[in-house]
Order: sequence, then C-alpha cells, then structure tokens
Amino acid sequence: MQSEKNQDRDQLDYKTLLANAKQALKLEYHKSAALASQLQTIKTQLEQVQAENKTLKESAYEDVVKHFEARTQAAEALALKTEVRQRFLEANGCKDDESFDTLWDSIKNKIQIQDGEVRIVAPNGTPKFTLTGSMMTLRDFIQSLKKDPISEKFFLS
Repeated sequence: MQSEKNQDRDQLDYKTLLANAKQALKLEYHKSAALASQLQTIKTQLEQVQAENKTLKESAYEDVVKHFEARTQAAEALALKTEVRQRFLEANGCKDDESFDTLWDSIKNKIQIQDGEVRIVAPNGTPKFTLTGSMMTLRDFIQSLKKDPISEKFFLS
C-alpha cells in the first residue's frame, strides 16, 4: 500500500512537474516572441538611422565639394584680377594706379573663366575676337579698353 501511495504521489509530482514545465515553456515562448519583436523593431530603427547617416554623409560631402569649388573660383577670380591689373599697369606705363579698382568694377563682367580658360566676352556672353579672328587675349582686351571711350579715361595718355 505504501508503494501505491508513493506511486500515486510520484505520478502527481510528475503531473505537477509536467504542468509547471509546460507553463514555464509557454512563459519563455512569450518572452522569446516579445524579444524577437523588439529585435525586429530595433533592426528597423537601425536601418532608418543608417539611411539617415548615408544621406547626411552625402549632404556633407556635397557641402565640402561646394565649399572647395567656391574657394577655387575665388582664387581663380583673384588670380585673374591680379593678371588684369598687371596688364593694365603695363599698358598704362606706371607701377600703381588707384583707378584700377574702378575700372575693374566696370570690366569684370566682360571677363570669364570657363573650362580653365580666360575668355573676354561681349555683354550677350559670346566670346570676343580680335580683328585677325583669333580669340582676344587679356593683352588685346586691355588695348581695346584704351580705345574705348568709357574706359579710356582710366589710362594715361
């Protein structure tokens, strides 16, 4: 009889243990499902952040390129102004003339840097040519300014 009681109690303990194990498994399954859902949410957020970072990097790269392009254009413009000033002073026969800045303001729109070339252009944007049909150089341009009624006042006779 004692053995039957022990057997019944063992069966009850096994049934209880089995029920408890099933309950623990269900609980772990729900925890696992919740963690999987959280992981998927985090992965989605990570993808969004990576996409935003990529966009920001590209934008920053474009800003850097624009910055250096602007600096390059400023340097080219300064070099061009210096060269025109030098030609102006050579044509004028003096070392320094305060009237150059006024002259420069009136002619700078006629000078363009395009594809690494300095071009003298008409008001409509077309390149100017010399009488011989060759592209006008800065030296030719300065000489033409000496003959122009508006700009001739900046040159010494």
